[in-house]
Amino acid sequence: MIRGVIEIEFPNDEIAKIVYESVLFEHKTVPYRRSKMNFSLRENKVVMEFLAKDNSALRGTLNSYLRWIKVALDVVEL
Repeated sequence: MIRGVIEIEFPNDEIAKIVYESVLFEHKTVPYRRSKMNFSLRENKVVMEFLAKDNSALRGTLNSYLRWIKVALDVVEL
């Protein structure tokens, strides 16, 4: 099993909240069979705590979350 934490810090609480709320729906609705992810907001940080069965599962899960976060940031910048 692979376990870890990634914290992404944003310039302020407002941007962090927008990103968090944008990704939250995906977090709640996408089923993962080989990994688990806790997704939370702590002040100006989005925190991803993960547990994966193997490297492939970890990579797939993290890529999904990072892509969703990138899309949310792109929208904020508009």
